[in-house]
Amino acid sequence: MIQIIPSILVQSKPEFIRQIAAIETSVMMAQIDIADGKFVPDSTWAEPEDVESILKIDCELHLMTENPVVVASLWKPVIQVKKILFHYEAVKDVKFTIDELRGLRNWDIGIVLNPATPLEVVKEYAKDIQGLMLMGVNPGKQGQKYLPETTARLIQAKKLYPNLFLEMDGGISEETLPQIIATGPDAICPGSLIFGNELTPAENVEKIKKTIARLTTIN
Repeated sequence: MIQIIPSILVQSKPEFIRQIAAIETSVMMAQIDIADGKFVPDSTWAEPEDVESILKIDCELHLMTENPVVVASLWKPVIQVKKILFHYEAVKDVKFTIDELRGLRNWDIGIVLNPATPLEVVKEYAKDIQGLMLMGVNPGKQGQKYLPETTARLIQAKKLYPNLFLEMDGGISEETLPQIIATGPDAICPGSLIFGNELTPAENVEKIKKTIARLTTIN
């Protein structure tokens, strides 16, 4: 079944603690979004001190930063961090970045592509990484509208890189969820769909799980 990895994009540690606590019994992994105010306009909370004692589930870091290796190094002591996702567009030397990240710790590594970046740029690095994440919006803010061309990009990415763990982030809503599910990603990373309405985050996770099960069941 398609995995749900909630996207946590917050401005403070208390907000982070609240959101983690709200979903930690519903999912196996969360995505911590870290923005530096340079690669994307807004910045987020990104201080890992004492986080290890708070986290009860594994996490992946989505680094919307100009210096992903520097940021990732701060999180090296947090054993719950299992994967680092960095933006292709943010670095000058992709292979160097992959090697440096893996040198910090034996993390899984994934490349993130903005909507305008061709899928083909990943080809020369596919053997060196474990994951690929496509953005359905321009990164940096939750609640943006899904770019419809993302659906075709997901389908093509599955064909080009069948061995990579394919994630989709941005613009996931009740309206877009069915078409995203139909492309068959390995994971979706909803933010506002989980944390942005009148239901509790746990209730929203269960609702998404039911939608995935309904749409992926073979009759």
